[in-house]
Amino acid sequence: MRALLLAVFGVLLLFSMPAAAQTSRVLLIGDSWAAQQWDDQAHENVFMANGFGQYAVVGGATTISGSTAAEWTAPDRLQLIQDALLANPDIDTVQLTIGGNDFLDEWDADMTAGQQLQLQQQIAADLQLIIDFILQQDANLEIILSFYDYPNFVDTLTGIPAIFCFPLWLSMAQPSASELNSAAVAFENFYAGVAMANSRVQHVSHFGLMQFNFGFPDENILPGDIPLPGDLSRPSPIESMRNQLDCFHLQPEGYDILVQNLFDQYLMNRLDTVFKASFEQ
Repeated sequence: MRALLLAVFGVLLLFSMPAAAQTSRVLLIGDSWAAQQWDDQAHENVFMANGFGQYAVVGGATTISGSTAAEWTAPDRLQLIQDALLANPDIDTVQLTIGGNDFLDEWDADMTAGQQLQLQQQIAADLQLIIDFILQQDANLEIILSFYDYPNFVDTLTGIPAIFCFPLWLSMAQPSASELNSAAVAFENFYAGVAMANSRVQHVSHFGLMQFNFGFPDENILPGDIPLPGDLSRPSPIESMRNQLDCFHLQPEGYDILVQNLFDQYLMNRLDTVFKASFEQ
């Protein structure tokens, strides 16, 4: 009887103990890719899987599907960023995932090199304004620029996905996968120059992650067969796309893979600075 009472008491005590407090270290800002990472709890999944479950991400008010970099330069959007930082003083890292909608809205395959450069410069200028505003809030903040992987405007041009994807593909002057992927890489490389110019801004590329991790099962191309940064002539595999119906957004598993890459390339060292500092003292 005593053993049973002790066991019951132990169970009750376990359920009455408060969950370990988490420290919010990362602010997530951006468009639908940021919003879906937030909704899918991709960061929490990756942090927990890698032994960093004590850290949390903030993003409920600062991830807005469909938003553009140009829109995030507006005073009301910048205020959302400032409010989130003020409400969470432990945040020291900001993930910025923005610019994809600016690209999809304006780019097309018939653009001249000069027109593409003008668009790149405009998006980069908006990005720089947002970055400058964030860094002005706190001298301890760092920004990680985290963008996209290749879209799929190949398998999504027929059937149910075509309702949305085909008109968007037409508006981009019907680019091939190679044309669209090459342009996306060129735009990301242009934005990466913003990071190179500021030691408090970093950049991690995700191109080819879906091809590498999912392969192309129907073609007997296995995961790992296509090395990073992937094959520019191919889209991301349809198996990696949202519900296998989306031309641009990833499955939850895809976002986990993307955030794991972000963790491996940057966040692990960034989040580990507290422990490093304790050992260095």
